[in-house]
Amino acid sequence: MARVGVDVGGTNTDLVIEADHGVYFHKVASTPHDQSEGVLQGLSELCDQAGVKPDQIDLIVHGTTVATNITLERNGAEVGMITTRNFRDILHIGRHKRPHNFSLHFDVPWQSQPLVKRRNRIPVTERIMPPSGEIVEPLNENEVLEAVALFKKRGIQSVVIGFLFSFLNDAHERQAKVIVEREMPGAFVCTSSDVANVLREYERFSTAAMNAFVGPSTSYYLSNLQEKLVSQGYRANLRVIQSNGSISTVEACSQRAVTMLMSGPGGWCDWRKIRGIVVRYPQYDHGRYRWYICRYQYDS
Repeated sequence: MARVGVDVGGTNTDLVIEADHGVYFHKVASTPHDQSEGVLQGLSELCDQAGVKPDQIDLIVHGTTVATNITLERNGAEVGMITTRNFRDILHIGRHKRPHNFSLHFDVPWQSQPLVKRRNRIPVTERIMPPSGEIVEPLNENEVLEAVALFKKRGIQSVVIGFLFSFLNDAHERQAKVIVEREMPGAFVCTSSDVANVLREYERFSTAAMNAFVGPSTSYYLSNLQEKLVSQGYRANLRVIQSNGSISTVEACSQRAVTMLMSGPGGWCDWRKIRGIVVRYPQYDHGRYRWYICRYQYDS
C-alpha cells in the first residue's frame, strides 16, 4: 500500500508518494481554472513513475492554497448575513483598531473591502442574554423569511448567520439556518457558532463571514476533486490539511473552509516537526506571486 501527499499552489502542484519500495517526488504546473486537473495529472504521472496502481493508494493528504488565493484576490462569494437587530455594523467597526489610529484617510481594509456589504447584512429581531444564554426575545421567523427573499432577489448564494451570545445558546442560529436552507436549497449556509464558537462577537462573526466568503468555491473544489478521484479508480481516503497542520475530512472542510486558509504552509511546518527535521531559520513556500513563511519554535 502507498500514501500520497499533494500540495497545490498557484504556480506548481507538488506530489510525493511513499510506497513499500521507496519515496518518489513529482511536480506539475497548477491549473488555476480547475486545480483538480493538475492534481489528477500529477497523480497519474507519479503513479507511473513509482510503479503504483491507483487502487494501491490508501491515503491521499491534500494541502492547497485555494482558499488563500480566494481571500487575497478578493474573488469569493457574494455573502449575505442575518444578524441581531441593531448589531449589523459589528463587522464594520471591528475592534476599532486601524492601521494608523490617527489617520482619517488611511485605508481600513475590513471597511473598504468588507466580506459582507452593509446592504447585505440584514438585522432580525431576537435576543439571547448572558450569562446563562436565556432567550429573552424569540427569533422572528417572518423577518428571516424577508431576509431570505432579499438575498434571492440579489442573487446571493452564500449566507452567514451570526447572533449575539450564540456561543452560550445557538438555538436561534440553528433555527434560522433551517429556514435559510429550506428556502435557498443549494446555497452555502453557515452559523457563527458552528464555525467559531468563541466569546466576542467580532471574532466569531468575522471568522464565520470569511468562511462564507471562501466556502462555496472551496467546497465545490473539494467535492469535485473527490468525485474525479473515485471515477479514475482511486479508492484512497482523501484528507485535507488545515491551517494548524492537522488533517480533516472533505465533508468537514467543505463546511469550515476557513480552516484551510493556510493549508499548504501549515502542512509544511508540521511535516518538519513530524519528520524530526530541525532547522534554525524560518521555512518559506513561494509561488509566482506571493511567499508564505512558517516559523516553528523548538526546544534546543
